[in-house]
Amino acid sequence: MLAMWRGEDGPVRIWEDRCPHRGMRLSFGFVRGDALRCIYHGWSYRTDGQCIEIPAHPELTPPKTICASSYPAESRYGIVWTNLERGGPAPFPDLGPDEGWLPVRSLYVNRPAGQVEAAVESFDFGAPSSIRLKNPSAILLGIGSQMEMLLAIQPVNADRTGLHAVVRGENASAARADLARRMQHLRAEIEAEREKK
Repeated sequence: MLAMWRGEDGPVRIWEDRCPHRGMRLSFGFVRGDALRCIYHGWSYRTDGQCIEIPAHPELTPPKTICASSYPAESRYGIVWTNLERGGPAPFPDLGPDEGWLPVRSLYVNRPAGQVEAAVESFDFGAPSSIRLKNPSAILLGIGSQMEMLLAIQPVNADRTGLHAVVRGENASAARADLARRMQHLRAEIEAEREKK
């Protein structure tokens, strides 16, 4: 599980959803300025994960060893990208300016990422579509002549994949509800394939 939060300084932070003190979910906590405070005992962590305050011991400077686990994060195209592996930033597509993207839908499919990716490539999104860009974490589709849809592919585990979609272009706002429904049909088709086998 992950905790996502923003301090007053703005950038999104992604942390393991576990307070180093007693394991309480940090996602239940609250933000004050540029610090995330655990709701259980009130321990406070600055944006780099370092504990900066223990309310039960206000005179104590918390040891440097008390630190929340964090992951790299970047917001692009209306999607928050991260890499849960410790090997550096995850690859993400370069689609030019960040403006104009509208959220469509996020859903989870009970199938491996490779099968979800293959199904996305051949699915009918309501207008002729073509793959404009493909990398290990995303597929950019041209839908009709005036719209682009970005689908971020998130392997959760060997048998579960997150699919997160945003869209931009002419009539993108009006197309969002239909594209969200089509994504539900896509998930149903992929999972029904599993049942046939």
